[in-house]
Order: sequence, then C-alpha cells, then structure tokens
Amino acid sequence: MTTATATATATQTPRGVKMTLDDYLALPEREGTWELVDGVLEKMALPSAEHQHFIGLLQWLIYSHLVAVRPRPGIALFSVSVALSQFRVAVPDLVYVRMERRHLLQKIIVSGGPDLVIEVLSQDRAKDLVRNRQWYAAAGIPEYWILDPVNDTLTVLELAGGQYVERTTLGRNDILTTPTIPGLSVPLLELFDDPDRALLR
Repeated sequence: MTTATATATATQTPRGVKMTLDDYLALPEREGTWELVDGVLEKMALPSAEHQHFIGLLQWLIYSHLVAVRPRPGIALFSVSVALSQFRVAVPDLVYVRMERRHLLQKIIVSGGPDLVIEVLSQDRAKDLVRNRQWYAAAGIPEYWILDPVNDTLTVLELAGGQYVERTTLGRNDILTTPTIPGLSVPLLELFDDPDRALLR
C-alpha cells in the first residue's frame, strides 16, 4: 500500500468522524509505520541510524537476560503497534510484556498497555516527553523509560495516581535495574559507549 493510498483511506472517513481501532486493524498492509492519533492516521518520521542502533542494542541486552531465565518472564518487542484506546494506536520503540499478560500479544498489535514502554528521544522530543507521556499514563502503563542520546541519560518513570513520577535518571556510569524485569542489570556504558555508535553520528 502506498503512502498516498493510506492517506486517502484515512481521509475517506466522513468529516468529523474519527477512525477507530477496528478501522486501523482493517487497513491493508501499509508502507512505513503509522499511528492512530485521536482518530487520525499519521505516518511516523523515519528514525536516524543512531536511534535504531540504541533500540537494537537495548533490546538485545534485555533479550539476553530474558532467554537466560526459566521460565522466561516476558517478551521484549520493538516497533510494534500498541492499542492504547479505541482512537489511539502508538508504536513505541520497545515494549515489554510479562508472560502472565501474553494474551495481549495479537498477530499485528499489542491489544492493551504493556508492562513497560521505552522510547529513544528523536528530533521531535516533545512527542515522547509530553504527548506519549500523557498517552501511556492514561493507558495505565506502569513503567516508561526515556533514553536521551543527546545527554546520555535514561529516565525511569513509574505510574502513581494516574500520572508518571520520576523514579530516577541514570547516566553513563550507572546500572539500569527494574522490578518489572527481575534480575535485569544493564551497565549503561554498554549503551552509551558502544564502539559502533561513533560510526552512526
């Protein structure tokens, strides 16, 4: 499906009527990555190579821990559509779903809020710092990590009273742990000082 076709499909919805999650799921295969933003289909901007490198490396570090645990506690997926409501579908950089909630994992979408979402900040920093923070909190997602490649920090937010509060902001010399993934221990130097990173800037 071309970009023009996807856009046309979205605009064929009668004026003033929002697309729903069912409409989103019924769309034919789409080129690129699309979100449903309060009933409007929007194409996401292409990420940078450094952005994708961080996502791949962080997923690998989490995955390496998960496969070493029996029974496996959960699954980490990148760039998968997540249904947050009838009118909102986000595509976080990474999500983690505990095995007890694996029923959320559908063929092409995570049907409900995962246990953890992770975003790597891009040029549109407000999207992750403001909009997605509000969306993920409204959907009841317990934990949200924001990785900032400009300042080499990772901020861990946890849900309290329907809003996110900052648990901690970690730097390059810190160790990342979380009760959401018991036993996970990631030295952030492995992220921020990875030798391949310099090739992608």
